Formats: sequence, C-alpha cells, structure tokens
Amino acid sequence: MKVIFNIFILAMFAALIFQISASAKNEEPINWSSEESISAHIEIKNDAKNGEITYGPNFALSNKDLSENFSDIYLMRIVDLQGADHYTIFISARYNDTDWRSYNTAVNAQGNKNLPLSVLSKTKISCSEQICQYEEKLAIPLNFLYFFDGSVSGLNITVKGKKSHQILIPATYFKAMLNSIQEE
Repeated sequence: MKVIFNIFILAMFAALIFQISASAKNEEPINWSSEESISAHIEIKNDAKNGEITYGPNFALSNKDLSENFSDIYLMRIVDLQGADHYTIFISARYNDTDWRSYNTAVNAQGNKNLPLSVLSKTKISCSEQICQYEEKLAIPLNFLYFFDGSVSGLNITVKGKKSHQILIPATYFKAMLNSIQEE
C-alpha cells in the first residue's frame, strides 16, 4: 500500500512542478498573515490523468531560514478521478552539506505525534571539494482533520533526519486553501 501511495504522490508532485513552471506567476508579494493575499496565489488545475489539483504558494519563500534549507513547500489538495480528497504537504529539501540529511520522520508539535512521511526521491546534484548540493523530495499526507485543524491553529511540524528543521505553516494558509474548495 505504501508503494502505491508513493507512486501516486510522485506522479502528483511531477504534475505539480510541471504545472507551476508552465503557469504564469503572480508577482505580487505574499503577506503570509493575510488569508486574502495567500488566496490570490492559489492555483486550481484539472488534470486528465490525476484529477483536480489545488495548491497554494511556495511556503519555503516565506522566510530566509526556510529558504536556506527548502526550495519548495506546498500545501496541496487533490481530488482524484474517483472523487476522493487527498491532502498533502510536499517538501523539496535542497541544501549544501557534507552528507545527506536523510529526513525520515515528521512530528506534529501540537500533539507530539509522528506524521506519515514518504521519501519520494533523493538526488545528489553537484559537489565541490568539500561540500555537495543535495535534494530530498518528501511528502506528508494529512487527513482532513489535520487539514481542518490547520485552519484554526496552523501546523507546526518538525522534519527529522541527521538534522531537524521546524516548519510552521500558518492558519491563514489552511484557511485560504479551505476557501478555495468549490461548492458542489
């Protein structure tokens, strides 16, 4: 079952990256404490193979500490072709270091509970004499309750491996994503 989930998530991630690079970017700066500002950057795409994909702006750009360790952090909602909803945080950890960080755990600070974390890929991009650039693509699936709770208190997660990094996604991001869900 985990293999099927990883294949599904990897296909979704590839579709997301392709669609983000192909779409026109909203150049307005994002106020991460404003639901309206975040909403202006939410994209909804229909994909014949994967269904409806809704994704927010790249949260890795919200502060310098995050952007030094992560090139991409996206909150996504996917409605597959059977109509089932899937909520996921996609993370690309791109960093310069002497070794892999090997992220393998995600912990929710609110309940101090482990969240499922899937490693989608690991790539050594380039190396100099003493340091290499690495990229680890990760997915953290969220059930609807985590997603909905995020709209009240945000989501404070720590991804762990040989190093740990905290990611605090504000409630405004989750509210903007929830408001993008179209009524049927």
